[in-house]
Amino acid sequence: MPNEIVSLIVASDLHINSTVALCPPIVNLDDGGTYRSSRTQRWLWDCWLDFCHIAEGQPGRKVALINGDLGELDTKRRSNQIITANKATITGMVLDCLDPLLAVVDSIIIIRGTAAHTGKSAWLEEAIAQDLDNAIGETTDKPPISWWHFRGQFGGVRFDVAHHASMGRMPHTEKNAGNKVAAEILYRYCVDMEQKPPHVAIRSHNHRQADSGGNYRTFAVCTRCFTIATEYVFRIGGENRLADIGGHIFNCEAGEYEYKEIPYKPAKGKIWKAY
Repeated sequence: MPNEIVSLIVASDLHINSTVALCPPIVNLDDGGTYRSSRTQRWLWDCWLDFCHIAEGQPGRKVALINGDLGELDTKRRSNQIITANKATITGMVLDCLDPLLAVVDSIIIIRGTAAHTGKSAWLEEAIAQDLDNAIGETTDKPPISWWHFRGQFGGVRFDVAHHASMGRMPHTEKNAGNKVAAEILYRYCVDMEQKPPHVAIRSHNHRQADSGGNYRTFAVCTRCFTIATEYVFRIGGENRLADIGGHIFNCEAGEYEYKEIPYKPAKGKIWKAY
């Protein structure tokens, strides 16, 4: 119904099972051992719980949207930064992390991410989506339940959502990513497909926030994440490139929306000194 208030709760790049990403405080491993989250992970967990609390206070029907890279399998074996390789344990860990969000929303949409993180055809995200009773899928009675590309409408507001988007690596280029998404969306819809463009386009993957502001008819946002720098980030010379932590909320009603960005900033790091 176009006049119904719908709050879309957006989070992405949780990378659950990475040692530098969102994680429950305690994970019981398959061999009887225990993984206890690091100080940084405990901070991410507190941020996640706060985000879920903010989501609970949003008006109308609440729909969560996880825009890809929900878990971390490290299928390329690029580092040792995973908690476990046991698929059952990983699945349980992901569900434990989603529980605080699932407790406050009416339904959830799972977008598929990157094969290097969530397996071929993003099988982990599809498996999680199939395990959730309130997941919104492409069909109502059979898989697939997760999405590569979601086009939908909430409260009369049209959305176009997918995980991947390109982004420059320099401060003067990365913020243009939102403009690039918005410009391409408008061309593809208006010229190629001859359809009405979406009001909002959502992309993720880069762990950095950027948006198109009021520059285009479509508002495009590249989302924040819930993970910090991995070994790969240091390998490509990104040691001073902080990930943007947090989520996003769209309150939609009668074809209009209110956009809220929920950012979290880590404490300043210590500087080593020689006396």
